[in-house]
Amino acid sequence: MLLSKLLDKAGNAMRIVQAERGKEMFFQEELEEILTHYEGMEQVFKSVIKNAPPGSITCQDNRGREQLLHIYREDGKRIRRGINLDTKMQRQLAKKEFAQRSLDVLEHNVDVLRQAVQGIVPYDPQKIIEEMGRGYQNLPDEYFFDNKRILPALHLDGEAEARIDRHRDWGLQPFDQSDYKPHQKRHRTSKGLKVRSKSEALICECCYRWFDLPFHYEEVQIIDNLVIAPDFTFEDFEKKLFFWEHLGMMDDPDYARRNLNKLSRYYELGLVPGDNLILSFDRHGVIDMRIVEDIIQHQVIPRL
Repeated sequence: MLLSKLLDKAGNAMRIVQAERGKEMFFQEELEEILTHYEGMEQVFKSVIKNAPPGSITCQDNRGREQLLHIYREDGKRIRRGINLDTKMQRQLAKKEFAQRSLDVLEHNVDVLRQAVQGIVPYDPQKIIEEMGRGYQNLPDEYFFDNKRILPALHLDGEAEARIDRHRDWGLQPFDQSDYKPHQKRHRTSKGLKVRSKSEALICECCYRWFDLPFHYEEVQIIDNLVIAPDFTFEDFEKKLFFWEHLGMMDDPDYARRNLNKLSRYYELGLVPGDNLILSFDRHGVIDMRIVEDIIQHQVIPRL
């Protein structure tokens, strides 16, 4: 109950802070991703133009028949050459014209995006409070934030609510939970779930705060006739499973050796970090909940 009360005390304010930071990071990352994509396209089209033959295509009517002409300059003279049968030249000149017109649009967009990315001022509510002066520093968080506001964690898409509801339905389905050393499950979450460590309990509580995010704890998976039970299992929007392993004592050599062997087996079974496997760690027995929040916002929720 103490854990639940502590989390509830900061829950609303932190949810607003994290949601605003999450949205800001999401939009900035989106802008930077588009900018990088456009810059890459610029280079492609510049290469096409550089390697294309000079001139362009025009069309004229020749006794009721459409004739394609290649117009270019050579030795100061304007040359007109029929290319109805020269499909290679048609293709090269068509690619060149398309590349030039695309480049005009992309160069404009790149300039606008660069100004937008450079002009963004990071929005940090805590920093704003710190800059408000000593008289504000010790006031409760609810004085600054509207605790009744309902803010989504991220703009997933127009079907975000339906996707989260579908995942919640999945979470209610019965599953086979590992019975390995049940006596080690000594920590209980605010929903009554028994887990093996305080860090896992904190991760569970964090999931509860974000949309009451469903998960299966230590669900038994059979892959290539090998039984495994990752800490947390989720189902993505394509109904494919992905997993989250929290490694709590990697500074302990024996624990680290066992878990590195386990991760090696996971890799052989197709569970790959950055794809369908999320990893988090304690540092000298201490869990950083900012990292947990970030994982939920940017690696779990967008996949639901």
